[in-house]
Amino acid sequence: MEYFPGFLALAFALVFLAAGATRWKGFGASSRLELVVAALTAVAGLAVARALMPWGEVSALLWLVPVAITAAGVAAAVWIWPFLPALRPDRPARRTVVFGSLNTVVLLAVVALFVL
Repeated sequence: MEYFPGFLALAFALVFLAAGATRWKGFGASSRLELVVAALTAVAGLAVARALMPWGEVSALLWLVPVAITAAGVAAAVWIWPFLPALRPDRPARRTVVFGSLNTVVLLAVVALFVL
């Protein structure tokens, strides 16, 4: 159970990479806001994993795996950014902005709870 934050950070980093690297409907980001929310989730996962993982028992080099995947996700996001609309065209703008705002507040609360 003590390694769960590391696996969670790895999963969030992979989801962020997939959001920026693919245009497939299942994983690809449909808007810039979704891409930003995926990036914030990956960074929050990294922060929580850095704070909660027992780094004395495992190699600290394992930390570089989700960090490298997140960096690749940032590169993919920079590449795909100009081709994405700001908000999803198939959803109302208010719904999308409220979802993004609530997700950001929850991520900040989780980071504040576990890291600070």
